[in-house]
Amino acid sequence: MDQVVVDAGRKEQRRRLLSARFTVYFVLVMCLFAQADYLEVLRLMKTGEPVLRPWTGVNKSSLTRARQRLGWEVMRELFRAVSRPMGDTSELFHGLRVLAMDGMLLAVPDSAGNLEAFGKSGSQRNPMGYPQARVVAVTECSTHAVLDAVIGGFKDSERIVSDTLEAHVGPGTLVLADRGLWGLARWHRFRDRGAHLLWRIERRKARRVEDVLPDGSYIARIEANKHSKAAGKVKAPPVRVRVIEYRVDGQPDVVRLITSLLDHERYPAAELAALYARRWEIELVFDEIKTHQRGRPVLRSQTPDGVRQEIYAHLIVHHATRDLLNEAARLHQSVAERTSFTRALHVVRRTVIAPGGFSPLRPEA
Repeated sequence: MDQVVVDAGRKEQRRRLLSARFTVYFVLVMCLFAQADYLEVLRLMKTGEPVLRPWTGVNKSSLTRARQRLGWEVMRELFRAVSRPMGDTSELFHGLRVLAMDGMLLAVPDSAGNLEAFGKSGSQRNPMGYPQARVVAVTECSTHAVLDAVIGGFKDSERIVSDTLEAHVGPGTLVLADRGLWGLARWHRFRDRGAHLLWRIERRKARRVEDVLPDGSYIARIEANKHSKAAGKVKAPPVRVRVIEYRVDGQPDVVRLITSLLDHERYPAAELAALYARRWEIELVFDEIKTHQRGRPVLRSQTPDGVRQEIYAHLIVHHATRDLLNEAARLHQSVAERTSFTRALHVVRRTVIAPGGFSPLRPEA
């Protein structure tokens, strides 16, 4: 964290009561105790570190200015610095780390700045509800660890927002995604990074059958749509994919998957169909963040930069809590994804406010 603050140019030239280092910890504790106001968060931090200096004259306005000085990029870079895969080799699928990609919406305060930056549902003349920030993330299915995330607005497509996701997506990974994220150029971009893909797709796609395989799957060719809105631009080259079709018991719709794993002997269709169900693990991750950790229906930041800072802080807190759960699961030889995130969150909150359990002081102090 100290290195991230220095690299971002936020290290102070003079000593401040609300330093950048302290403000990073303040924002993280603010996300842990979402129901507490700013001054109550300070009191909780004081409980965890009794030797902190007294905050004479510190109020909500000075804390707001400290957050503004810090900026949101520091929290984004800190998240990228700490996020990492946690699963061991026993949780790989034929040597591939299984990741899932999807998006969620987070309601933010209805300020003029947030409305302009993020937008809300409804028409321009009749907007409805709160503005909403769109977060598209990549998670590790076996541990629920969020590995990368980008933030857009309500009006932004998940496909467009996801184009900047790249951390930890590369050789040795298999990315699962729903049909809402399909794009031929996006497919090539992930494949160029060395990642394998298993995506759901609409039935009208991949209809050029080239070969039928013994396990019931088939090889097909996908080409760029000649009549798309991108007419006149450089089209993505065609791609050969393997198509797997099946029905879930009791459901009339046919699930249609495409994958870059063309070897039907090494990757049987039945195994890939069963594996795709793990894509729903990312929905459980979003529920952990939105319902259990956030603890309030609307984020508290009144400005777009504050919203981005708060979201990345939530992702850091979630990753740290999942890291704790993963370590506990290894000690007790259980599965991290099936352990209670809520109970772990309670443990973290108790530890943070325990004397000696948390220190926002400088290392040399």
